[in-house]
Amino acid sequence: MNLTIHEKLGLYGNVHERAPWISLGIEEIKKREDIELYVIAPFNQILKNCRFSDGNIHYYCIKVGVPFTRRNWPGMFSFNVWSNFYFFNLQVRKIVKKINPDLINLHGAENAFYSSSVLHLHNYPILITIQGFISLDNELENKHPMDKKRLEVEKKILVNFKYFGIEATSVEKYIRTFNPDAKMFWFHYPVAKSNVKNDVPKEYDLVFFARITKDKGAEDLIKAVSIVKDQIHGISLCMIGIGKDTYLKYIKNQAKELKVADNIIFKGFIPSQKEMHLEVRKARISILPTYNDSIPGTIVESMLLGVPVICYNTGGIPDLNKEEEHVILVDQGNTKKLADEIEHLLNDINKQKELSDKAQKFASFEFDNINSVNLMIQAYKDVIKEFNNEQ
Repeated sequence: MNLTIHEKLGLYGNVHERAPWISLGIEEIKKREDIELYVIAPFNQILKNCRFSDGNIHYYCIKVGVPFTRRNWPGMFSFNVWSNFYFFNLQVRKIVKKINPDLINLHGAENAFYSSSVLHLHNYPILITIQGFISLDNELENKHPMDKKRLEVEKKILVNFKYFGIEATSVEKYIRTFNPDAKMFWFHYPVAKSNVKNDVPKEYDLVFFARITKDKGAEDLIKAVSIVKDQIHGISLCMIGIGKDTYLKYIKNQAKELKVADNIIFKGFIPSQKEMHLEVRKARISILPTYNDSIPGTIVESMLLGVPVICYNTGGIPDLNKEEEHVILVDQGNTKKLADEIEHLLNDINKQKELSDKAQKFASFEFDNINSVNLMIQAYKDVIKEFNNEQ
């Protein structure tokens, strides 16, 4: 979901952008003359299936959810789970047969609703691009039927497919625990870049921008702020993002109990990328104590904006420091160490400048969107060639 899709589908209300790395990749492919890209995606906001084209990009938007409405099925009525997403997968098979593509690229094995479709597609080379793993989600309760189905489908995909697009060492290691013979293709997803100037006046000490959840470290960050407050009384944290109402209420109560409610500004969801980046640029330090991630867009975008980053040493994040320190790493769950690093960096302006300059230079080279898409297209060609040679 993005502004263009929102307008093409004639939807109402605010645009809540989803999976911007997909939209950015599509925009890069749209500039090329050697590729026809067909995008198949489920939408519950539309009343019926629709199809439209934008140059060499062709969209198939499949209606899902309650018929003749813009709503999903109620959570207690797990129709899609019971049917193994039969009707969506049936439509995907028909569209794929009609297109007869050179290659199928599934983006994300973790969303069973659409990822399950590849389990029914045969005789095509298929590249699974990893966005994350539902099986590593610390918040998953494994009780809801949809959660169980997501775990089941993700495991089937990791076990039964051969070609995977990845961007982190930890992702490769995890896939190989299920599939030792899998073949990896390395490239980054495109990242959101902004023309926000570097001379934006600082208004916050810290910024957090991500889904506000336990898994993203929201609680740990609030605890760390309460520790730092003993030394830096006026410390300020800006939290940007959405979360479940019950969880937001919980962490706001946590902030009150820890006596840091007045130190935290909850900005909520900022729909405009430029406005969101402007708020991030107003902070001295970006914090993301996430427990489960590959290489989060939050960290890369902060580096590109010239905002130094402190984060947990998890997932693919350590890859950013392979050559030299570009982000400050803290062991997962160590809120005391997280607080110490925040305090030290806030009190060391020279270190802030040194770290932000190095990180910005590194990220500008490493996460070049044109190069990322070129690597992805080369992976497509390699997968097609290898698949055809094996036939």
